[in-house]
Amino acid sequence: MSMWQASVIAGLLALGGMAALACAMDRHYPQWSGQDEIPLPLCVLLRGGGLLLLASVWVPCVLVWGASVSTVAALGFWSLGALLTAGGMSWSPPWTVRAGATAALLGAAGCVLAWL
Repeated sequence: MSMWQASVIAGLLALGGMAALACAMDRHYPQWSGQDEIPLPLCVLLRGGGLLLLASVWVPCVLVWGASVSTVAALGFWSLGALLTAGGMSWSPPWTVRAGATAALLGAAGCVLAWL
């Protein structure tokens, strides 16, 4: 895997993870869903999926940069995902949710294909 591929995959996973965590928040859920309260099973699913996506950011980072540099790279990608999600949620929450879901799927597919 090249450095460019790892960067794109890690960025997509971070964006998807941060968007999932934002969607699970009581503040943001009504903005994108139109409902008042988030159901508990959906909240648990979004939080768990978001944490899993954020943890999987380390996979492409470790494969390319090794154990020491991957921590700094993962922190950078998490920050990028948080910045894009925060800006997107203030601009257009429904589009941010769609972009986050698409990024999560593409990032997960890229991570799986990198292992093959």
